[in-house]
Amino acid sequence: MILNQLLKRRLRMWRRAPAYFVGKFHDRVFGVDESWLSKPREAFPVGSWQWLALTETTYGGFNIGVASKANRGGDRMSPFFHRYGVIYEEFLESLLPRREQSLTLVEVGILNGSGLAIWCDLFPNARVIGFDIDLRNFAANRAELEAAGAFSANRPELYEFDQLDLGRSALILKNVLGGTKVDVAIDDGCHSIESIKTTFENFMPHMAERFVYFIEDNFDTYDVLAPVNRHLRWFQRGEMTVSTRPFRP
Repeated sequence: MILNQLLKRRLRMWRRAPAYFVGKFHDRVFGVDESWLSKPREAFPVGSWQWLALTETTYGGFNIGVASKANRGGDRMSPFFHRYGVIYEEFLESLLPRREQSLTLVEVGILNGSGLAIWCDLFPNARVIGFDIDLRNFAANRAELEAAGAFSANRPELYEFDQLDLGRSALILKNVLGGTKVDVAIDDGCHSIESIKTTFENFMPHMAERFVYFIEDNFDTYDVLAPVNRHLRWFQRGEMTVSTRPFRP
């Protein structure tokens, strides 16, 4: 029974993003071209997966600053691990012409801060906000990030945030945003369905008319959120689910 359910889930994911899984299959069979690793990030378009992966490497790469294997950090953009770089490139492409403008980007679950460092580089004039239940990991790693050049173009705001506390987190969002609408939201926090649902519900009233909402590291997110939020557009790329609002001219 469990095996049958897992197979059905896998088939649903393949149908939703065949090109993504063809790419993963190619990389697994033929390997990943590693020539990009020897080049500076400036050799690639800003916001491309290579640029994102090299920026992540600059600010720590794998496992920097966090001893726990459960909270590794810095493993998102590279094609050798989560392969999220290609997904961020796909869905942030429409925002890149506005990257010098004043956008609002919020990341929930900042851990050691390598993600915030990437976003501050990618959107130098954005309001970048980081939420986490425990900011000590970031505090312990901040000096190392800054020594590598992080936050020289933009500095993030930081706030404690418990995804599972619906009432308090809603109040924190209201007070922090103060009416500002969020253009990009990233949930890289607890990864449980309960926390994902609570966070999504809290954020939706604060999202801009045109937004991108990324939810990392849970295979079931699409099946839980998409059927009850049909007014939004939904995409699944493996463990990543992305939501946007249909454009109304």
